[in-house]
Amino acid sequence: MDYVKQNWTSKEQKELKCTLQQMAEPKYKEFNEKIVKGKLKMLGIRIPVLRKIAKEIVKGNFREFIKTCIPVYHEELLLLGIVIASSDMEYNDFKMEMNDFVKRIENWAACDTFCSSIKKQINKNKKEYWNDMTLYLRSKNNWIIRVALVSMLQYYLEEEYIQKVLQRCDSVKSDFYYVKVAQAWLIAEAYIKCKQQTIVYLKKSSLDKWTFNKAIQKICESNRVPEGEKQELRKMKK
Repeated sequence: MDYVKQNWTSKEQKELKCTLQQMAEPKYKEFNEKIVKGKLKMLGIRIPVLRKIAKEIVKGNFREFIKTCIPVYHEELLLLGIVIASSDMEYNDFKMEMNDFVKRIENWAACDTFCSSIKKQINKNKKEYWNDMTLYLRSKNNWIIRVALVSMLQYYLEEEYIQKVLQRCDSVKSDFYYVKVAQAWLIAEAYIKCKQQTIVYLKKSSLDKWTFNKAIQKICESNRVPEGEKQELRKMKK
């Protein structure tokens, strides 16, 4: 199938759906269904394959693709997110499409795949995106909160932002498992990249016991942390 199209109608979307169905890997689907939960059906297509398709779609009329895409399968949702994230839209247009897309997120895979695909937009609009994540962190939708947390851990763990990132992470109070795991993951990555600031933070954080201990666990699981430091960190567990 030629993915570089100037027109995307329901006919082309149906053709794409059939192509995706033919790409399905039953064993990968079975594996993925165990770790990724959601309402959408799953085909079993690997992320690199979807990225390759998205790369072609954005060469054509990707706006019509976005407009006409109605995901039935999990992989269609992932593909939609990758196209939005990797297109060359102006930031205001991207922001509008992103705001619509994040409301559709229903599992960690859709969230994290989208976040890992927005590097181009972040590079061009880092301050603007940072400001928009303020609203995401205040959302009542836990998946939108996770988008903000994962975005920060992937793109803002650096000297200019680290203190604010840690403050934002600490301000999130949620019982939702995938938000708490994202907080722990963020702290672990922050320790690797901005160790001193993160150590100071850990000594005064207001994270709940589970999230704090999970953060320590994730740090200690990293091969990038010396064993001596791991022993000291384990003593900090609540």
